[in-house]
Amino acid sequence: MVRINAVLREEIIEGIDEIAKETGESRSSLLRDAAQRLIEEYRQQKAEEMRRKKTTRAVQIQDRLRKKAGKWDAVAELRKRREMLS
Repeated sequence: MVRINAVLREEIIEGIDEIAKETGESRSSLLRDAAQRLIEEYRQQKAEEMRRKKTTRAVQIQDRLRKKAGKWDAVAELRKRREMLS
């Protein structure tokens, strides 16, 4: 582990100390857990943002294809192909 120094407002330290006293954990332990949760939350948000961007891009592509295809009826085309193969 690596030791760090951080400057925190007094009310934050008081809150951490209150939780530490109630839970029987140390300040360091609480801060490690909080930092780990922050990292996990950040990564989840980044992954969700990436999913949203990919979804938006896919919808844009579909919209362009739909516009390009016009009134093309895919179901009718599939039925026609099936009839040709039977």
